[in-house]
Amino acid sequence: MGSNDSGAATTAGDRLSGLGDAVLGHVLSFLPADEAARAAVLSRRWRHVFAHVHTVALDEPDPHIPDYDGDWSPGYGGPVDRNAGAPSPPFTNAVSAALFRRFHSGGAPAVPLRALRVGFQKFSDLNAGLVDMWLWYAVQQAGDSELHVDLRLGRADAICGRSYSLRPGGGAELPAPAAMDDDESCGQEDEDPASPRSDPAGIVAADPSVDDGDHEEPPPLYRNEYVVPWSLFACAALRSLRIGPCRLDPPAAISLPSLVTLHLTGITGRRSAVQRLVSACPRLADLTLESCDTNFTKLSILDKRIRRLALRCCHGLASIVVASSELRAFEYRGAVPEPSFLTLHGGAHRISSCAIDICDAEATDPPELARLGSFLQLFPSVERLSLTSARLGGCGGAFFPAFPKLRRLELTGMLPEDDDTAAIATVTRILKRTPNLEALTLFFLPEVEEIDESEYQDIDEEELLDGHSLKYDRHALLDVPEVAIPCLRERTKEINFVHYEGGLAQRKLAKFLLRNAPAVGEVCGEFAVGPLWIQTRLMEEIKEWVTNKSANMMFF
Repeated sequence: MGSNDSGAATTAGDRLSGLGDAVLGHVLSFLPADEAARAAVLSRRWRHVFAHVHTVALDEPDPHIPDYDGDWSPGYGGPVDRNAGAPSPPFTNAVSAALFRRFHSGGAPAVPLRALRVGFQKFSDLNAGLVDMWLWYAVQQAGDSELHVDLRLGRADAICGRSYSLRPGGGAELPAPAAMDDDESCGQEDEDPASPRSDPAGIVAADPSVDDGDHEEPPPLYRNEYVVPWSLFACAALRSLRIGPCRLDPPAAISLPSLVTLHLTGITGRRSAVQRLVSACPRLADLTLESCDTNFTKLSILDKRIRRLALRCCHGLASIVVASSELRAFEYRGAVPEPSFLTLHGGAHRISSCAIDICDAEATDPPELARLGSFLQLFPSVERLSLTSARLGGCGGAFFPAFPKLRRLELTGMLPEDDDTAAIATVTRILKRTPNLEALTLFFLPEVEEIDESEYQDIDEEELLDGHSLKYDRHALLDVPEVAIPCLRERTKEINFVHYEGGLAQRKLAKFLLRNAPAVGEVCGEFAVGPLWIQTRLMEEIKEWVTNKSANMMFF
């Protein structure tokens, strides 16, 4: 490079730092708050940029995974953790520091706060006062602009404790809902009641003993249960709210004129708490309820223009009435609902996307399957349908209704080794009722293996690392029928296999679909974790089954 070029580069300096503070703050707002703070100390020019960051987002890191030294004996002290390192400061300190930094960055006043997103691993009531302060700060700093609050007070691997399970032999009856044990109710843990906490820093918090016009006796307050402060229910700028698990006891007067999106997880409180909150949001268009208390049994949404509704594992909810003239997307996860569960005022002709997930044990008895078929008939105009159950296609079969407009179908479930004939028959019946299907995805759930505790103790670390669920039997007979299915012959352009393990039933179903789908132009296979040579054999086998050899094939 010549001297003239070098001089020009020096004169130009840092082009990024030449941007205005508002632009730099907007860019840093897309980073987690700790990374944005580190970027703000890169140079003196950036020192006051954090005051222009309009989003504070932090997730509590995963807990430390200990690596114990094996050379120790009981009675001579505990095991030594070789990965211990220096203890980290409390997560709440980082959130408070990020908010404090915005307010005291010097220079111009801080820009209005647009979003506060905080995710705890596990909430403790010792931090309730700090969380109240964060929410109060967010409400005060939002001003007249829009505010988005995402406060996740606990992280869980699953929404509820129910797991998919197949019924051996089939035909077994499910227990009636009233016979379910209390500990099976979604999202509820056995915790000891504790006395209500005091209100910190003069911030008015919801007190379950206060008479707000609802004379119902509130349920007991549990240990480490957060009570949403009343200041949040009077925020005119609040545009979206995601919160939980927590206690919801709103005041008599709720003013949320701008709230469009509401996501409630693990909510407890009075029976009418959710209904009152929903009724007080005139602009509500997106509602998600998951793992809410069994105390909430009814919900009515008749005066809202709801566009998306998701009900996940609210096992106590017995009936919901919705004005569906604007409803576009519906999601449900739970047991097979009763006929009176969902009432759509305005029809379902505009619902284009639907996801149904039947958790818990496999539905096998005909009355239950008939109820499921009637439930699916509520959505005749969907174009995208996701169907999840313990057994792949177990929600469909003889009771699967016709979906003339369906374009994309996803079936999720387990597929046992001995279920090859029944699986092909079930998928065939489903495909014959979807004449315009363009894309089919099969997601194979792994079968649950019950390992005795004594057997687990005998498994060494190397055996655990080498374990996998891939299978390949090159001597297996893969005879499949040739069936004329209109959508496969003419319309279906894409077939996907996810978590493909190579079991006999999976291989037969894959061969049946690919052999009878000459119009397919894209095939995607995602294999389960296992040896590369088995994945390669399965990939070559799938390629051989594809009728259209010019199809685009991808494997992972």
